[in-house]
Amino acid sequence: MDYLDELGKLALGSRLKRLSERLGQEVWEVYKAQGIEFEPRWFPIFHYLGEQETAAITDIAQAVSVTHPAVNQIAQELADAGLIISISDPEDRRRRLLSLSKKGLQLKVQLESTWKILHAALSDTNEETTIDLVNALSAFEKALDKRRLTERFDELSVALQQSKPEILEFAPDLASHFFRLNRTWIEKYFYLEEADYQVLGNPQKIIKDGGAIFFVRLGQKIVGTCALVKLDKDTFEIAKMAVDEAYQGQGLGRLLLEKCLKRAGELMASVITLETNTRLASAVRLYQKAGFKKVEGAGAHPSAYQRVNLVMEREIKRGHRSRSSAKERQRLGAL
Repeated sequence: MDYLDELGKLALGSRLKRLSERLGQEVWEVYKAQGIEFEPRWFPIFHYLGEQETAAITDIAQAVSVTHPAVNQIAQELADAGLIISISDPEDRRRRLLSLSKKGLQLKVQLESTWKILHAALSDTNEETTIDLVNALSAFEKALDKRRLTERFDELSVALQQSKPEILEFAPDLASHFFRLNRTWIEKYFYLEEADYQVLGNPQKIIKDGGAIFFVRLGQKIVGTCALVKLDKDTFEIAKMAVDEAYQGQGLGRLLLEKCLKRAGELMASVITLETNTRLASAVRLYQKAGFKKVEGAGAHPSAYQRVNLVMEREIKRGHRSRSSAKERQRLGAL
């Protein structure tokens, strides 16, 4: 797996930078094939000057949302290439205005036909995805404008330090979180199957059939979930465990697993089973530490999922209460 993809949102800046560099390289190759000497990084400023005819450095910086020094640097490169000229503002002789040179205007005509095809090619690429990338980026930028990342970090830092994980039983108003949390991890590694839609779209059936669904809440945010599904009178399944990737590494999955094991014992289960995939290495390690062992073959209950390549189970004493230390019991609180 791509390591940056594995890091998820934590590597968002690196992913965007990598994508930007890749697009820049491929656009440059298009220009080269067309016999056009033009650097992709020049595009926003060059295009803006082509539309506005003349503009000051400050106006350009504000329009394209980059720093004044960055505009200065690119403007100098454009001037060195003979594509722009600098003139004095007739209304303020101390102010310099930039505009396309004769060479720049000629290049603009040549570039416009290339840009039309590039626009179509980029649109074609975006149509293969499930999102409108341009609108998604705009929405993300607006969210940062509303509250900067540093503000959000400080807020969450305080909240996480002051909050203790709380386990909640299923309630109808939590059903959307059951779907949301599971859909995120499934689509990250695999794809939603028909069986997923049936379970995630009707979590009440798990409860009705004698199972349970639990959630982890930190502060006011639901950050994890796990289901205990009754397969027969002696067998229960750990299923649909998901923890928001932003809150992984804090033992929340283990808390959910402990809660499911405890409830299974209270429901007089003798065997706990689960289905997973070897690709989910951290989850497999969690299950192994909890005493689950690999089952050869498909197990007693054939899987409804294509992605399953590992079945695990463990025995449990009737009326079992999970063996945890006093410190762990204190952490679990009123679970």
